Amino acid sequence: MDVKVFHCLIDALKVSGCCIYEDSIPILYNSLIKLQSENHFNSVYLWGRIETSSIDYYIAYGHQKDLIENRIFFYTQNMLEWDLMPTDWSTLETDMVRKLKTKLYGNPRYVETIDNSNKKSQETTEYPIASNVVLKFDDFGEDGEEDNMNNLESLTYNDIVSVTAENDEIMETESAINGSPNLKLLIKEEDRLAITVQMIDNESHIVPRGFLYKLPDGNITKAPYFKGLDHSEIGNENNFLHLNQQYCQPKDLKHEVRSDYNASIDFLQSIVNDIPKGCWASRLYSNRYFIIHNLLWPGSVYVQDMNTGIHGFFYNGYGLKNLDLPFMI
Repeated sequence: MDVKVFHCLIDALKVSGCCIYEDSIPILYNSLIKLQSENHFNSVYLWGRIETSSIDYYIAYGHQKDLIENRIFFYTQNMLEWDLMPTDWSTLETDMVRKLKTKLYGNPRYVETIDNSNKKSQETTEYPIASNVVLKFDDFGEDGEEDNMNNLESLTYNDIVSVTAENDEIMETESAINGSPNLKLLIKEEDRLAITVQMIDNESHIVPRGFLYKLPDGNITKAPYFKGLDHSEIGNENNFLHLNQQYCQPKDLKHEVRSDYNASIDFLQSIVNDIPKGCWASRLYSNRYFIIHNLLWPGSVYVQDMNTGIHGFFYNGYGLKNLDLPFMI
């Protein structure tokens, strides 16, 4: 949602269920304008809010030239100071985030410990001995049997830890290779937040057809005279396009080209073929506010004021994907 039209869509967001505290609106607006000025962005957008167990995250992004490829994301918790969101993470961390089913804690420095069985580990003061640890004693013959028994009875936990400490790294490496469910993995909440935002943005951030314009040099910009979709267009899912670059139309898909194809505005894929079928639900409220919800990511909405044509995307949720949707439709 462009910060310039932020105030105009407050009522539409309330209708869609994405409420923002009234006292926070002027603070967010001023802080976003400051963010745009400090980074010399052409435009800055309020992407959404991710609710946590303590302090919520507000997400924003800005761009200088290309509106799709050059987006830079930020997050804040006090609505005054914006931190740059991480962009470098591994495939393993992405797979970890996909398996998590819990809300974010609300602390970017919090390190979450999970295991391959998709269960959050619990910290404890007790230290159970691994079942695959085997204690071996040298055989000193019959005369040394009594000494061996005495050594076994006097053996403490610290002695066992010292025996197995040297093999910890080898055991963890073998567990990672073999996919052992006992391997514990760590991920910082800041990285989890960035990955979650990226996944939501990839699958649910949409724009109306005609809003973006592709120039002959390949750069993408906002169409200067676009006034939103009219009543005859909002009911057609072909008129809503994924913003992410991975949904750009391949050049060889001639059989999927629409009859009124225009290369300058139809370079992105529409949501009509999204899986599962029926993951988008739209409704017109009071013949004025058009709302389209993404059911796969509850909280993702596209809103448009039909009287003015002002529109925008906003996310307000826990950052959790509804994996049960195929069984609910």
